[in-house]
Amino acid sequence: MKKNNKDAVYDFDFLEIDLNLLDEEWLNQPKRFYESATQLADAEAEVEEIKLDISLQKDEIDTVRAELDLAIRKKHSHSSDKLTENAISNLIINKPDYQDEKKKMNKLQASLNEAKHKVGISRAAVSALDHRKSALERLVSLHGQNYFSSPKAPDKGGREITDKIEKQSVRSRGRKRRKHKDE
Repeated sequence: MKKNNKDAVYDFDFLEIDLNLLDEEWLNQPKRFYESATQLADAEAEVEEIKLDISLQKDEIDTVRAELDLAIRKKHSHSSDKLTENAISNLIINKPDYQDEKKKMNKLQASLNEAKHKVGISRAAVSALDHRKSALERLVSLHGQNYFSSPKAPDKGGREITDKIEKQSVRSRGRKRRKHKDE
């Protein structure tokens, strides 16, 4: 599954099943599932890592805030102007050091949102592969019941008609696949 651009266009080819190669589809299913499950685990680990970074950044913001608070109080302790808590808070917010730390926090928050999106997409892929597994089970069952078998014509004229119908069916499927890929 590939993300093509920021508009979230995804490649769903990993979900397609070739009815003529059910044995190969079954052999590849565990590998596909493992790859998607691994991507999910990696995405979840990334979310946890960013959460830890956010926690550390909050501590850094608190430290900068406390240092600025102390510096402001020391600077104004000799002054006759009395500062309120609200005034001190407003002075802190306007300081470049505090602003820089807040910008770092905003970037981390954006990274967290992206990472959570990756987790959601990875969960959807794992779920889709689980549905693919169910579809493969049902297709194999149908195959065992000769669902996909072609009727046999008893005479030469009947065989020609059957061949013609099969050719039209194959051509129709080819057109549908090309049309689906073009979309």
